[in-house]
Amino acid sequence: MTRSNSVFCRQPASSVSMRAVGVFIVLNALLFLAKVTVGVRYNSLAVLSDAGNSLIDVLTSTIILFAVRETAKLPDAEHQFGHSRTEPLTAFTVAVLTCVLATQVFREAVGRLIDGGEPLAGVAPLVVLAVVIVTKSVIWQVAGRMGRKQRSPAMIAAAIDAKMDVLISLMAMVGVVGTDVGLLWLDGVAALFIAAWIAYTGFSLGKENIEKLLGAVPNPTIVRMIHAKLNLLKKQNRIRNFHELRIHYVGSEIHIAVHVNVSRQLGLQAVHDLDEDIQAILQNIPDVKHVALHIDPV
Repeated sequence: MTRSNSVFCRQPASSVSMRAVGVFIVLNALLFLAKVTVGVRYNSLAVLSDAGNSLIDVLTSTIILFAVRETAKLPDAEHQFGHSRTEPLTAFTVAVLTCVLATQVFREAVGRLIDGGEPLAGVAPLVVLAVVIVTKSVIWQVAGRMGRKQRSPAMIAAAIDAKMDVLISLMAMVGVVGTDVGLLWLDGVAALFIAAWIAYTGFSLGKENIEKLLGAVPNPTIVRMIHAKLNLLKKQNRIRNFHELRIHYVGSEIHIAVHVNVSRQLGLQAVHDLDEDIQAILQNIPDVKHVALHIDPV
């Protein structure tokens, strides 16, 4: 008896998420304008590099807003397995834009160190960077909490991006402080560190989400949980064995296909009830949304 049950009832708190991302866009736009103004006024490459990062944030937050809206949609005739691929695709796009930014910052930093430059000392850059650090710390915590609660790769990407921004602004602050004490070369060095960190974060985020898009097997912890659930069913003599177990990502959701052997003495209703129970047990594992179960009487 073969039965497949698709459960796509995950409906993220889309209105809350979209409001949050909308606020992120406004904040990032304001931070970008502030950093560009101060960076140009004080000729600070570190601050201008941070401004470029804020511009990317505006773009990526807009993309994330689209992803949250799309993922909240129910399955339809054209997308019968839902829209879960939207979120890792969005996160991967964020990663690509991040790597592009890293390349630009690195080029500018090397140019500053080779050709020299005269960033100006002042309090304004420190004030702007302090505001950035506080604001991004709040976004980091809020987006991270929402991402974990809703199991949303796009919101988690926003949290990681905000965390990266805090560290980048701290590095930029080192460059600004260096300028204030006469170590002008620290401006370019800070920009180099910013470029390296941006590149590392972008690469890590991209690798994780491209694997999901390609249908990779989930992390070993999830796989062990699935095996443990099936082995417990064997121990309870509810099934005799299981085989041909396949586990993979479909977007941000995990799909399972498995064959289970049961006693041929079971009646049709008992087999049906067991089928329902097994699927419910497996779907209780984080991110598991679809179970294709093949029951073999032996």
